[in-house]
Amino acid sequence: MGVTDRLQTRKGKQMLGATPAAAILVACMLLCTASSSSGAAAGGCPPSSIVVTQSGTGEWAHGQPVYAVAVRNTCGCAQSDVKVDCAGFDTTLAIDPAKLEVPPAGGGGLCLVNGGAPVTPGRDVTFSYAWSKQFGFRPVSSTVAC
Repeated sequence: MGVTDRLQTRKGKQMLGATPAAAILVACMLLCTASSSSGAAAGGCPPSSIVVTQSGTGEWAHGQPVYAVAVRNTCGCAQSDVKVDCAGFDTTLAIDPAKLEVPPAGGGGLCLVNGGAPVTPGRDVTFSYAWSKQFGFRPVSSTVAC
């Protein structure tokens, strides 16, 4: 057996020996990545995992444009007691407090989404409001349940 043959054999053995370890490492990395995207490995779901989208409906109510809002949980875990910043929020439409509970004036400017009940992944909480401008509804806090 020549030097080249011995190197190829040695390389072949090293490759075979390293392949299971590499496969385990790759599997662990994939598992950790999948867990992180669901929020479980990160120890919870940050407020940014609640995504609020809104768009004009083209309708008008009491002289104000109507906006449709969807609150979506992008984390793999349910989140309850979701609070969004709604300081200065006003509307000419009545909003079901089970969907968005608006505090009285001077109440701190945090609105409770879904009556405090869990916002689960894949199930948006929706409501509409009418005002001269869109409000941000920036997610502030939630309680995570995995």
